[in-house]
Amino acid sequence: MVTLPFHRPIGLLALIAVAVFVILYLRRPKPQDKIIPSLMFIMQDNKRSRQYSFLQKLMTNLLFLLQLLSILGLAAVAAAPYMKLNYDVTLENTVIILDVSASMQAKENGVSRFDKALEQAKKSLSGRNSIIMAEATPLIALEGESTEVALQVLAKIKPRATSTNLGDALLLAKDILGDSPGRIIVFSDFLPTEGPDIEVVRTAISADDKLVDFADVSNNAKNAGITRLEVGKYTTKVYIKNFGSEPAQRNIKILKDGNVLTQTKVTIAPHSIENFVFDTPAGISKIELEPKDSLEADDAAYIATPPKIKNSVLLITNEKNSNLELALGSAKDIELNVVNPPVLTINTKKQKIEPYKHDAVIFYKVKKSELVPGTFEDIERYVDNGGNFIISAQDDLGSVNMRGLPVVELKAKLNKPTKVCVETINQITKQFEKERCFTTTASYFGAEANRGTITFASADDKTPLIVYGDKKKGKVAYYGILDDTSDFKTLPSYPIFWSLLINFMAGAEDIKEFNHKTGRIVTINEQKVKTPSSTLTTSKLLMDEVGIYEFDNKKIAVNLLDEKESDISIPSKVEEKTERERLLGRESRAHDFSLELTILVFVFLFMMTEFFYIKRRGDI
Repeated sequence: MVTLPFHRPIGLLALIAVAVFVILYLRRPKPQDKIIPSLMFIMQDNKRSRQYSFLQKLMTNLLFLLQLLSILGLAAVAAAPYMKLNYDVTLENTVIILDVSASMQAKENGVSRFDKALEQAKKSLSGRNSIIMAEATPLIALEGESTEVALQVLAKIKPRATSTNLGDALLLAKDILGDSPGRIIVFSDFLPTEGPDIEVVRTAISADDKLVDFADVSNNAKNAGITRLEVGKYTTKVYIKNFGSEPAQRNIKILKDGNVLTQTKVTIAPHSIENFVFDTPAGISKIELEPKDSLEADDAAYIATPPKIKNSVLLITNEKNSNLELALGSAKDIELNVVNPPVLTINTKKQKIEPYKHDAVIFYKVKKSELVPGTFEDIERYVDNGGNFIISAQDDLGSVNMRGLPVVELKAKLNKPTKVCVETINQITKQFEKERCFTTTASYFGAEANRGTITFASADDKTPLIVYGDKKKGKVAYYGILDDTSDFKTLPSYPIFWSLLINFMAGAEDIKEFNHKTGRIVTINEQKVKTPSSTLTTSKLLMDEVGIYEFDNKKIAVNLLDEKESDISIPSKVEEKTERERLLGRESRAHDFSLELTILVFVFLFMMTEFFYIKRRGDI
């Protein structure tokens, strides 16, 4: 049905001008007496005179008609007329949202959900086409191109190994369409694991004169896969969940460089989780589940460790079997050498060593009489070149010439009991966050921290007891707890504290930074990056594949590890089959088409005709 309403009905008041125009046109001027030459009365023959009189009347009426139509047109434009017409939205703009998340790789009878989505997406292209890849972070693959170009792009898209964010993909599609009419079609299994609710977004977009259709491509695939991975320096625990309704048997293999390090068989009950613990292999390793099932993206996981697992530590001491030596020797991430001054080049195992090639050097309970002149000159040079030095308090420490190494100014020894409490919570002291006063000591040195240093812990009177500071290229720490007058050395937190302090000073890399979930975006210096499937140059990297990434001279393991994305047995509830059958057909929708421009074009033509007529008549 075609109607002719107006957006601004008040503009019809401009029709008053038509009445004024008609009144002025009908108004006759009064006759005037004029003297004219007699030659003007010479007349032509009667026939020609009658023809001329008829033409003159016709042209006069034509001029009136042109002016009347022009005024009527301008008055109508003031009222903003429009027509409601049905049109095919698919002939304008089509936005395809293609779910490329991990669950779309699920296969049934050899055909994946993504294959079905791709086949239907190709049939639905029309008009100007845009394509959005819906993964953890939606990506625009194409915008406003022809069907031929869209087909080429679709042929290159592959499913990724990330979670799904259909809500943000729909909002992105709305931004692409802007104020233009168009159609949005979502091809997915509708297992959204991130982003806003898709039904809420769909309703909001549809209210904005956009057509939104959902095409469900889910199937009856079954799955059991790796859903969680706890990677530690020494051990790793892998969790496998069976999402099916029947028991699943899997063979778990741990491989490195293609060789099987260990393997075990597990039977997983329906809707249950099993775990397996193994020693973390150094470097790059892989966990595999066999046999493969409908979803292979979670049948494998990779593990990466920092290039350097252990830190070398030199303990300079004259104390035999001290608690510190036992604590450092038991740490799995420390390679310890102990030397007894005055000899620093041969350890207690009678092995020759290079004392100043260690990651950290600790000065602990050293007899002043056993120190060789020049020892602290060598240590200072070691620190200036990037070494790490820890000074432990002892009774005669104030009399030892440590040159420019100390990070505190020592004062008199105070023989009074005090609590030792954390001042700064960081990766070293985080174990004391709940109980900030972690030990006591019966005596300690009065001290004042140097400018630019950080106090980790202090006494009741705020005397700094654990202080850290930088020295040129190296680092120096002061450990002011006298172990002989404190119970700290007997606490379980003692070896943990020393391990964390050494790792912090030596710049040991956290193994968690080498193992990530898919979907993470990393900002790096622009460089060549090797992904599991290709090599690219970028400064912003989206990790959306399972495997090993290489950049910044590091190898990073990336895994799916998403229980929601792996649960491919959840049925879709977004639409009925009858809804799906009509998706690829044409869709018509009523739309307001403005007539203002069309009327203005006709008014312009009327006015130009009037101008040429007046010019031809000789009035201008």
